[in-house]
Amino acid sequence: MSVSTALASNDVAPGTYLLIDECQDDDRYWTDLWRQRDDDRVYTAFADVVVPQCPLLSSETATTILPSLGLQVPAGSAWVTMRVELTRFLRSDGELDRCALRRALESCVDMGEELHDTTSWSTPDMRHDAWLNRRLGISITGLGELLQLRQMDPCDHQSLRFLNQLLIQVREILRSRSREIARRSERLPAITLSDPSHDLPSGGVRDDWRRRWQQAVQASLVRHRNLLVISPWSLFPVGGAADFRYAELLPLLRHADACAFNKTVSIAHWNLKEFKCFHQRARAVLQQRSATSLIA
Repeated sequence: MSVSTALASNDVAPGTYLLIDECQDDDRYWTDLWRQRDDDRVYTAFADVVVPQCPLLSSETATTILPSLGLQVPAGSAWVTMRVELTRFLRSDGELDRCALRRALESCVDMGEELHDTTSWSTPDMRHDAWLNRRLGISITGLGELLQLRQMDPCDHQSLRFLNQLLIQVREILRSRSREIARRSERLPAITLSDPSHDLPSGGVRDDWRRRWQQAVQASLVRHRNLLVISPWSLFPVGGAADFRYAELLPLLRHADACAFNKTVSIAHWNLKEFKCFHQRARAVLQQRSATSLIA
């Protein structure tokens, strides 16, 4: 089976997550983190912003970790999480079966939509968030392993370009399916409630704002506030020692709405310089996501 599904609210896994402080740059801070790099119970997390699929909604601060994927999310938020392993779609000729991948991604959105309506969320905050934002965390894994199986050099620009185009396609498939569901049922409630004309007095100005808002909504309509999850560790071939050359793929994180941090590789052999460089570069890429959002 190429897709696995879990309800984030019900997942329990051991582990300690250390949230990276972007303001810290002294050697002792990074040395302390680096010394814990080989502890299987300790993970670093550094995606402190979750971005929306719809540009009419704002980015959110992520201060909580959901254990199943190590997903860094806003406190009290409700997520249906799934995982799509890219290597399962690799044909014997080394090419991806893109039709099968499309079907799997669309199935994830469909299943997530249904699960939001049938799940018994554990707290009032989560129940409200599930209704308001209908968050899906569809994690795309096997990026580094896909390159390895295709015998592509992670330091070659063509490798980065190949995966970048693939993730653009994945993101568009997920968004299109979410948009299709919204058109045949209803738009995401968070979009409706964020209409700025609600706070304006009756009259021409309010009518003009509402008209413009409705036009913007039609152009960016979705049913789910978040869809795509990428882990920085999925950039490396799974298992064994993480080849630092695959850190050249970090720009791919810009496609993620949210990030997962359960480590699937060993970085015990990384020196302090590599450890610090990886985390600082990854944070820099993730920060660029919210800088490009558009607010009506």
